[in-house]
Amino acid sequence: MALTVNAVTIDVQDRINGVHRYDGTGTSWTQIRGAVTVGETVGGGWGIVVGGTGGETGQVLGYSGTPFDWFSMGERGATYAVSHETVYKTTPDGSQVLQFDGFEDSTPLWSKVGGSASLAVAGSVGVVAQMPDLQGDTFLYTGNPDDWENIGPGGNSYAIADTIYRSHPLGTKVFKYNGTGTSWGDIGGPPGGVARLFGGGFGLFATALDASGVFRYRGTPGNWDRIGEQTGSCAVADDTVYRVGGDGSVFRYNGSGDSWSSIGRPDRVFSILVASD
Repeated sequence: MALTVNAVTIDVQDRINGVHRYDGTGTSWTQIRGAVTVGETVGGGWGIVVGGTGGETGQVLGYSGTPFDWFSMGERGATYAVSHETVYKTTPDGSQVLQFDGFEDSTPLWSKVGGSASLAVAGSVGVVAQMPDLQGDTFLYTGNPDDWENIGPGGNSYAIADTIYRSHPLGTKVFKYNGTGTSWGDIGGPPGGVARLFGGGFGLFATALDASGVFRYRGTPGNWDRIGEQTGSCAVADDTVYRVGGDGSVFRYNGSGDSWSSIGRPDRVFSILVASD
């Protein structure tokens, strides 16, 4: 399962005008969708989902792998999380968590796996939500319908790398889940505080609350290195991390220090995400 970087772009009036997929070399990108709702463009190991607009308003759509070919997955949700295996969403009123189970003929199937929640993140270690809402504690889905384990207090931002990470609600520090019960370790954070966390196979990264840059966690508490300029969006693949530059271009990290290479831009990039091929 190779993860490829994708970009949501905006026009000169700052309106969303498309989703583009990086072609893998140089600065070449392929557009795969027109105007979308940026808050509902989510990716992961399973693939990409978007919220429908125009004639598809009210639907959530999955990418088939062919540019501009998307299939309806049913009613749009309030929050989403994409794992390696499938897609999760909350109902529009946030009262239930639903899991995508595929299709029966052409009918999308979803099953209830949880109650009132706000989905936070999904990845290699599972699906994480705040319950009963964005102000709630942190819960991890056990894989059994309606069985979620309370693993600790709520956070402001979440990421999954080798385990689950959450930032303090005030952005003052980052906590690493120890894997059992409600045990978390304080691993510090960027000197200027934590704005957002980003995680994946390549590790854990944070943008600074004081806009001082992108920081990489080096695996021991308090050990964070500044690796690049501040950005509004990062995406972590298995072998590197990407960020959006000030001019709307996308940059790929070269692996050490603060060295990055531009991979161009299909248009002015607003946000990026990684998803499987």
